[in-house]
Amino acid sequence: MTLIGTLTVVWYSVLPWLWLLAILAVILLVPQIVARMQGYGFKKTGGMGSRFLPPLFFLLALFFVPWHTDSSIAYVNTWVDWLNLIGASLAIGVYSWLVFHPICYLRNRPR
Repeated sequence: MTLIGTLTVVWYSVLPWLWLLAILAVILLVPQIVARMQGYGFKKTGGMGSRFLPPLFFLLALFFVPWHTDSSIAYVNTWVDWLNLIGASLAIGVYSWLVFHPICYLRNRPR
């Protein structure tokens, strides 16, 4: 299969989910932009929510990602399956940190 053929298959696979990707991008960018206008940086103190919620979402994703794909944790047999599951869960944890850290900074920032 050519590169253009592969990109065509990927495009048709992503197409039904573009609305969700757009919503997730807005949810990510709005707190980042608003907080950066108020002096936010990644090394600033975020607060309790940005410390505890992303690991919680990571752990919940370990169980809900297989459920979302109509699978179960029992079908995660090979190292590739485990790597995919851990990678997806880690991505959810990082995304939630990128969303909650600026929100918690805005809530707890010194005035």
